[in-house]
Amino acid sequence: MRLFVAVDLSDDVREKVEKVLNVFKDFRGVKPVEKENLHITLMFLGEVPDRRVDVVKEKLRDIKVDPFRIRLKGLGDFNFRVFWIGVVEGEERLNLLAREVENSLKSLGFRRDKDFVAHATVARVKKLDRSDREKLVRSLEIFRDYEFGEMLVDNFKLKKSTLTSKGPIYEDLEVYSLE
Repeated sequence: MRLFVAVDLSDDVREKVEKVLNVFKDFRGVKPVEKENLHITLMFLGEVPDRRVDVVKEKLRDIKVDPFRIRLKGLGDFNFRVFWIGVVEGEERLNLLAREVENSLKSLGFRRDKDFVAHATVARVKKLDRSDREKLVRSLEIFRDYEFGEMLVDNFKLKKSTLTSKGPIYEDLEVYSLE
């Protein structure tokens, strides 16, 4: 099964993010993330055989990090292919949690495919013509420094992702409380 480890965005933050998601919905060729799926990926594990899931769960239970607060602000993009919301406070604590996840799973052979960057993906661009691209840039300008809010990170989750033609379906396999 396809797995990843993540921190879900709070309901309050999701409500504010919905404003930017609605902008993306006006553009063909852009796929906004479903509001209920908004999260910060700590580590993508990829396809994991069913027989290994329990040992992954067990390793993640050993992580000990105190709860912390983060603040999400601003909209950015990776080469105009992926749009994201940034973490401007609590980023170092989120980095620590991501490192702990990586370190706990290293002995099982999991490796990070790219450096961790604290962000929540909000949309992916499949194909956009030049005029729509310029229109999208103008429409998103107000979100470049937008305050999406603060939230308490007091848990993280091992999530299963099932890919469908309508988008991914996420299921929480286990929730890990921070204490």
